[in-house]
Amino acid sequence: MIISTLLGSIKDSVIEFSNEISKRVDADVLIVDNNFNVIGETVRYFSQYSEIGMDTMIGQVIVKQEKVVIADKRDFYICKKCKQIDKCQIVGFIGVPIYYEDRVIGAIAMIFPKHRISSIFQDLDYSIAFIENMAAVLVGKLKNKNENYEIKHTIKEREAILDTISDAIVLTDNFGIIQYANRKFHANMNLDQNIIGKQLQNILPHKLLEDFFETRNTFKNQKILLDLGNRTFYGFASCKLVRTKGSQSQVMFIFRSTNDLLQDASAAGKGSLVTFHWLKDYLFSNDILEQAKTISVTNDTLLIHGKSQNLNEMLAKAICNYSNRNLRGLITVYCDNVYRDLFEPFVFDEFGELQKADGGTILLHNVEHLPIYLQKKLMEFIKNRTIRNYGITKICSDVRLMFSTTQDLLQLVKQGIFLDELYYRIAENLIEIPSFNNNKEGLRNIIKSGFKFYQIKYRKEDIVLSDSAIKLLITYNWNDNINELEKVLEQIVIRNSGNVTGEDIEHMGLLKTEVEAIVSISDMEKEKIKDLLLEGYNKTQISQMLGFSRATLYRKMTEYGL
Repeated sequence: MIISTLLGSIKDSVIEFSNEISKRVDADVLIVDNNFNVIGETVRYFSQYSEIGMDTMIGQVIVKQEKVVIADKRDFYICKKCKQIDKCQIVGFIGVPIYYEDRVIGAIAMIFPKHRISSIFQDLDYSIAFIENMAAVLVGKLKNKNENYEIKHTIKEREAILDTISDAIVLTDNFGIIQYANRKFHANMNLDQNIIGKQLQNILPHKLLEDFFETRNTFKNQKILLDLGNRTFYGFASCKLVRTKGSQSQVMFIFRSTNDLLQDASAAGKGSLVTFHWLKDYLFSNDILEQAKTISVTNDTLLIHGKSQNLNEMLAKAICNYSNRNLRGLITVYCDNVYRDLFEPFVFDEFGELQKADGGTILLHNVEHLPIYLQKKLMEFIKNRTIRNYGITKICSDVRLMFSTTQDLLQLVKQGIFLDELYYRIAENLIEIPSFNNNKEGLRNIIKSGFKFYQIKYRKEDIVLSDSAIKLLITYNWNDNINELEKVLEQIVIRNSGNVTGEDIEHMGLLKTEVEAIVSISDMEKEKIKDLLLEGYNKTQISQMLGFSRATLYRKMTEYGL
């Protein structure tokens, strides 16, 4: 702050102060700053203080930075030069400088008419001490004012800092009366009115808060769901006691939404690195990439259909990373029915995956495995985008839904094991990934790039795949199992050196013969029928699920000893 304006900054106080002194000493009082501006004055006897300069009695107090005492102005050298000396009614003057932190910021003076001279100057030391004390009192007022300003400024700074914190914070007294709440608290709790002085338990009615004010037991990261009328808050709450002056204490409550927690976790984690550029060798078609990019930039529901579970999931990751929701990452839920009673709360509860993915993207992987009752629940969520908390409170979730399947869902609809309405809702945008077994050129590229990768990893750059080896790998039926292909390529590099032929690969025994493949398929079919029987499905339902007649099912059950 500029020194010359210090006294001016408390001008109202200075004027009031001048009037009080004037009443006590029965004299006029004049207070000026070090720019010779009149800050406070009284007109008890005189009214000629409008122009103050260096060549005035009070001006000399500021210039010399010491007290000036004049019993008779006619003896004062400056007044002797004044042409108005005979008209001036001022007789006596006592002025002292006003010091603030060792610097003169102005002067305060008492000015007397003739009839007040004898009583004032009879005890001159007392009069000087009085006016010096008044100067000190004035400086005290100035310091208090500046300290209050600094305190207010500090409070504003701290409030500004608290407003940038991602947590919702509210401070109350020991009875729950709100003393302070940051901006995030107002936003998360959907509050636009002034809540200072109101009781927190009334603003946020919840047993967790009510119990605290009864027991005084602090808590940390407790799950909390608040019904706020047209919206809900779900997340975690903590509280701690904050000591203030003396033995007094306040209570700080901290609320953090699950949405904020997931955003921070997504920012801290590496996330998926799958991109369309990286995936292009596996998709074989620029048309698929362009279709995927077009859908990526929307929030539309999407179904990915392909024979390879791996490719389906990788494409979903690439779509998420290309979308506007990429910072939230992709939550993948595997729809295998082995979860049974665990699956429903895991996905649909108030703190389940659908709620956690609010603002982000979720992939329901292999959706064909969902039982009918969960298909119905999923369809209800797609319709209204809300989750019911124990059938009472509705929680909204702005999540983008993606689905993947390795089967023909429309055929499953015809068999009655997939809801037709759910199918048509999720298949509005459909991406079909062709089998890589049917694209020999694409398969060749995958084999070459994979082989080169393992060459580098195992430092065997001298190993080479012959034409016969490449032809064998291309013509082999991989059943769209990329994992199996990768395992074979790695073993070829590990076990061989130099030129590798097709015969070398056959001798390794890594590729199943047609008979082995048929046996393997039969074993899988046997296990599937056995599992369905154990799960309680009847023979009609099983035959529909597997796509053959009841007679064929009976024959196969007899063949497999079931």
